[in-house]
Amino acid sequence: MKRMPVRTVLAATLAIGALALGGCAADPDVAGLEAGLSGAEGVNGAMVYTTHSGAPWNTQVQVLLFVDDPSDEGLVTAVRGAAPVLAEDPVASRHEVTIRLIDGERSDYPDRFAASADEITVLPSVFDALGVPDTGPYSLTLQPDEVRAIAEGA
Repeated sequence: MKRMPVRTVLAATLAIGALALGGCAADPDVAGLEAGLSGAEGVNGAMVYTTHSGAPWNTQVQVLLFVDDPSDEGLVTAVRGAAPVLAEDPVASRHEVTIRLIDGERSDYPDRFAASADEITVLPSVFDALGVPDTGPYSLTLQPDEVRAIAEGA
């Protein structure tokens, strides 16, 4: 029985690993999701991007929703308006979604970093109204089943 040299096995393993990680690390297209969220009730606009905490295959969908009404009722309306769009999206419906709420218009901010500086504090009453665990104070982190539950109750 002939053994393969260690270098050959190591090189093959590294090549396969790089290909696998490269395929997993590709960011899914969320442009359609961003457009859909921009038309949701209570929402002025949206910025959407993905992150990969811990590993390339751990995808989270990050959503900045721009709202006119920063009151608790306005925030609940915006999240309820966004939930059906998120639940129907092929990417957001399969991954954890973090929603941050920003008072104003999307056009007020050149990028997500500038917008993040103006995040609205999300009070426990908003989480209670939506029926989800408190992950605040500046964001709602929702699992796919929680997004679907909000969408069905909207």
